[in-house]
Amino acid sequence: ISRFKRAVSSRRMDSEVAQRTFEAANSVEVVASVESLYQYDAKKQQEILTTKPWTKDPHYFKKIRISALALLKMVMHSRSGGHLEVMGLMLGKVDGDTMIVMDSFALPVEGTETRVNAQAQAYEYMTAYVESSKQVARLENVIGWYHSHPGYGCWLSGIDVNTQMMNQKFQEPWVAIVVGQSPCLVCWLLASALLVRLILQELFQLGR
Repeated sequence: ISRFKRAVSSRRMDSEVAQRTFEAANSVEVVASVESLYQYDAKKQQEILTTKPWTKDPHYFKKIRISALALLKMVMHSRSGGHLEVMGLMLGKVDGDTMIVMDSFALPVEGTETRVNAQAQAYEYMTAYVESSKQVARLENVIGWYHSHPGYGCWLSGIDVNTQMMNQKFQEPWVAIVVGQSPCLVCWLLASALLVRLILQELFQLGR
């Protein structure tokens, strides 16, 4: 039993060290209230969208926060595409100089190297999804798009840049995220570990 306790204690210490190392390397910040961070104030967001402070400063946005839910969905969707590019949209809000991604959803789109084509079917799907979300009190706006680059790194191709510019003309703010193969693997491992942790927490709460 003593040997078992020492082994458990050692693994716990290794886990804590790994977590602190990850948090330091990725500038992870502890927030006072997760609920307030992901709470959506429609009136406040409308005021921000009306004033558009980012139009006066091209470097207005300094940070982006991504919820665990959005991260899991983006990574799992990107991995499911295999060697094909896949695409989705992100829902969220603006908080000062920070864009907060609260959720994401996949689009029925597949592509080849350097480009993803969002056809009419994808736009219809996007419109229906956003409208359905608002009917169940998910009022977040679409604030950007993501797509995968399986096997050729994180960068925006010329077509991606044109897609970004086109979307920015019709909706602001708008951010682009590219999921590459190697970072995707790291995110997948982190997301999987996070998912297990969340499931364990849920089971613990149910068992109390």
